[in-house]
Amino acid sequence: MHCKPRSISTTLASMVFAPLSVAIQAESQLEEIVVTAQRKAESLQDAAIAIEAVTGQGLQKSGITNAYELSKAVPALTINNGGGGASALYIRGVGNRTNSAYIDPAVAMSYDGVFMGRASAASGSSFYDLERVEVLKGPQGTLYGRNATGGAINILPAKPVLGETSGFATLEGGNFNNTQIQAGINIALGDNTALRFAGNNKERDGYNDDGTSDDDTQSFRAQLLTEPSDALSIRIGFDYTDIGGVGSGATYTGNYMSQGLGDYALVESGLDIDAGMNTAQANAYRTTLLGAPGFGFLNPIQDNWYVDNQFFGVNAEITYELDSGTLTLISAWRKSEQDSKFGVPGFNSGWFTEEDDQASVEVRYSSSIGETADYIVGAYYIEESIKGDNTFNQEYVLPLQEFSQDSESLAAFGQFTWHLADDLRLVTGARYTKDEKTMQGAIDNYITFCGAPPPGLVTPPDSFALGCATSGNLPVYPTLDTVAQADNWLADEGWAAAFIPVNDHVTVIPLTTGVGTILHVNTETDDSYSESEFTYRLAMEWDVGEDSMLYASYETGYRSGGFQLAAAPTYDPEYLDAFTIGSKNRFFNNTLQLNAELFYWQYEDQQISYFTLADGVLENLTDNVGSATSKGVDIDAIWAVAEATTLNFKAQYLNATYDDLHFESAPPRDNINCPSTITGATSDGTPTLDFNCSGNDAVFSPELTLGLGIEQVVNLGSVDLIASLNTRWVDDQVTGFWNLEHERIEAYTTTDLSLTLEATSGKWSVTGYGLNLEDERRIEATQASPMGMAMTTYGAPLTYGLRLNVNF
Repeated sequence: MHCKPRSISTTLASMVFAPLSVAIQAESQLEEIVVTAQRKAESLQDAAIAIEAVTGQGLQKSGITNAYELSKAVPALTINNGGGGASALYIRGVGNRTNSAYIDPAVAMSYDGVFMGRASAASGSSFYDLERVEVLKGPQGTLYGRNATGGAINILPAKPVLGETSGFATLEGGNFNNTQIQAGINIALGDNTALRFAGNNKERDGYNDDGTSDDDTQSFRAQLLTEPSDALSIRIGFDYTDIGGVGSGATYTGNYMSQGLGDYALVESGLDIDAGMNTAQANAYRTTLLGAPGFGFLNPIQDNWYVDNQFFGVNAEITYELDSGTLTLISAWRKSEQDSKFGVPGFNSGWFTEEDDQASVEVRYSSSIGETADYIVGAYYIEESIKGDNTFNQEYVLPLQEFSQDSESLAAFGQFTWHLADDLRLVTGARYTKDEKTMQGAIDNYITFCGAPPPGLVTPPDSFALGCATSGNLPVYPTLDTVAQADNWLADEGWAAAFIPVNDHVTVIPLTTGVGTILHVNTETDDSYSESEFTYRLAMEWDVGEDSMLYASYETGYRSGGFQLAAAPTYDPEYLDAFTIGSKNRFFNNTLQLNAELFYWQYEDQQISYFTLADGVLENLTDNVGSATSKGVDIDAIWAVAEATTLNFKAQYLNATYDDLHFESAPPRDNINCPSTITGATSDGTPTLDFNCSGNDAVFSPELTLGLGIEQVVNLGSVDLIASLNTRWVDDQVTGFWNLEHERIEAYTTTDLSLTLEATSGKWSVTGYGLNLEDERRIEATQASPMGMAMTTYGAPLTYGLRLNVNF
């Protein structure tokens, strides 16, 4: 396409993303990227939605090997690991962070067109032999619907190619003993059938001294594509990923000490950021901290941490071209089996064993009504089964959690694009979703008190006089699995001489040492949940010129409510309404791309998970405690300055704050740095407080993010030398809701450099790269431990290596 320079849309800000490096055609024009985010193949420049797309080649050039690294290419996105397979996904401050598998993610992730219901899907993603990754920003209330409040991430593998036998192999090595081998082959079986196999093996030592924050991933994918006729296409795929190693890690930043009710000060640990939690230095620090409510000193880490998670699935896509339109059927079955022990957020060990199953089917029909409208209508059904057996060993508190949750979701949807004129379109879309869930489960809390349990709970200063802080006077729980194991351990180790039932849910266990008492509190859930929602989209699209477009949209989305193993067993849905004005442009004979997006999001009944203390029982509670407003502008520009030179620039301005945010808690879990008022008292007289955090910045919402890159190609005859330099500056941001000192990430800059020698035939290439040339480990996430510790997870330091790629 060609166009003349236009100025009508260059004043708009923020838009859709193109890859960090853009290939230059012989005429110095920018390449087109085809996306399928709207359930149809279209140019990225023609998709009138807030979307960023990164090609498989762009991912490799940027050193992005999994979902956690996608924020390098998508400024609005943050993904981090909270321990084991738990992941937190955020887009512009909208998301969720939790250690519970039964909490639905707020950002929908899909693989090959199949929605994956659990947030652990991010940890099971391995980027190899991909066609592209698409990131949709904002609620997807029509074509995606369920649980896509903040947006959606589509991971799309490279598909079999008919009539072609080809392949590739990539070998990479670098510091931290990083090795990665990728290979794939496409095999033609006649003219209308092809197979494609691809595999990936990546191993890397941990960035922390205790071996945590490592990588040990093996993945395999197989696909069969057959087109028995011009009208029928059938593609069947299988994928498997195994995640091993030690897992995500953190370092003790310090400990919050009480300065009075609702007032805590951070006492820094003095540990190096590389220390991790399970080294001699870190364990020595751990033993200086008191654990509540026993008020005995903590012990060194007991267990060897590990990750042993498997993710696999089968999916089929059938497309049939009718005379009147196109019928598409996508069916899939996915399963994960997870077993991991970890320390984040300050546990001696968390222990997850979890099994997830899901089956889904989606049918779509797309057609047109003459020249009046194009449309897509369809139906979607998914059923999930989750079984979990989790332990959160906090030494003087031992929660044992066992549950099963079954859920079903059924939706009908449609989207119509009305052609009002040759250059003007109206888009109307709607989706009706019905969610049903059932949960059966229990959480058994073993809580060691110094002295008597509530209402006779002693204060921390008294614990020293009673001898609670003396080694051997209080039991330090091992990482156990069941109630029977816990009862037997207390009896066998001589801690308990009697188990005194108070009622069906509470048992008092006096300690034989006489310095403390254990409460065993059982909370059970056996309930069902049903909810239906109607979401919709309205948009206008205007072709200002041949290569310039303006669009405006209003879209609604929601995330389902559900269950939890807590005193408050249910929580309600959350909602997000998004207004968007955008512009997409190509100028100067297709050599300059300038895209922009203005957005305004209204976020209501936000689901937030946090630790709180109620009547002496520590709970990880999910509640509808917040509403927020996010507004800003995205700008993305790519300029093929010359045949061999490409510049790219992107910027995001984001103003995201909580309009209404309240938390309830009680000592010793009241370290929330927001104005508080006393609202009542627990059964032992401990005051309960309401913390008003309204006006705080939304989490993972830097006010300004800037990116600048250049790619230079130098032809040396039969080979090209390609130099790529990308730098990114990210403004201050917060990682938690409570204004705690360690939750703030200071502004930082990250710069990546690569040099590639590539055969002009495309048969081979050799790349040397350096990522994070500043060699500074930045804060990725923080935890305010239920035991008062401040925990920080840091990103990678300087990494460098060499990559060899061969195509055949």
